[in-house]
Amino acid sequence: MKISIGIPCYNEAANIEKLLDRLLMFDSSCYILEEVIVIASGCTDGTPDIVSKKMKADPRIRLLVQESREGKASAVNLFISSSVSPILVMLSGDILPRPGALEEMLKAFDDPKTGVAAGQIIPLNDPGDFIGYYVGLFWRLHHRLALNGFKAGEAVAFRKVIGGIPVDTATDETWIVMQVLEKGFINSYVPGAVFYNRGPENLADFFKVRRRHLIGYHHMKILRPDWKLPDTMNNLKVLALLKDELSWSPRRLAFLAGAVSLEALARLLAWIDFHVLKRNPFIWPMASSTKQVEERS
Repeated sequence: MKISIGIPCYNEAANIEKLLDRLLMFDSSCYILEEVIVIASGCTDGTPDIVSKKMKADPRIRLLVQESREGKASAVNLFISSSVSPILVMLSGDILPRPGALEEMLKAFDDPKTGVAAGQIIPLNDPGDFIGYYVGLFWRLHHRLALNGFKAGEAVAFRKVIGGIPVDTATDETWIVMQVLEKGFINSYVPGAVFYNRGPENLADFFKVRRRHLIGYHHMKILRPDWKLPDTMNNLKVLALLKDELSWSPRRLAFLAGAVSLEALARLLAWIDFHVLKRNPFIWPMASSTKQVEERS
């Protein structure tokens, strides 16, 4: 079966070449990588030039340029409409797959009932500092909730059975998942399909990233009040998992208390942003500290 990979990008010069090199190593007896589509939206850091250079070496790479930023959802829709394969893989431009991760994630589609699959995200932040601890905790909880239900992150594959998502959403993966499930398919979380990212490394970038994610859920509830929010938004389920994070270390306990407080503040601010200030940042400012992803052997 043929697959198309889409990478929406805004100023991903620091990572795009490494990501493309890793994707072009794809090797599967069951799936054929037909194209890798990079959607460069308003890039000013040379990302299109890097992709153009890679295109000369491998014709499977395609570059679509949006002269100005229109939001990630717009880039996702351009990928869906431009792709030619029945299985689509959407990856953030600032992640790196572990060797074999893509092949592992695609095995989920050996079951014809599977409509959408997601891999595990592992952050490369230093867990020894507070923000790094928060990022690690966030993705650990994300992983554990996905094992018992489903939650897509920055690496998601889906059958091409949808035409697109609202252009003003900041929760693109959730919209894709929910629309595919409405077609009667099932989802599959594939923990062995590991993708590395780097979360925010300072408070300013943390609030940029977390608030717009949370605002996206408020926006989704307005447009689709019949949909269930992901389990990461279920306070009872999250709190039940937090007991396993308790530690005798005063430093770890302080980090855990701080992380819970930070998350609560982000949720409060996001609620004010959306419901009081009427903000919906579907075109969001870049969090520069998330753009340096180092490979692991």
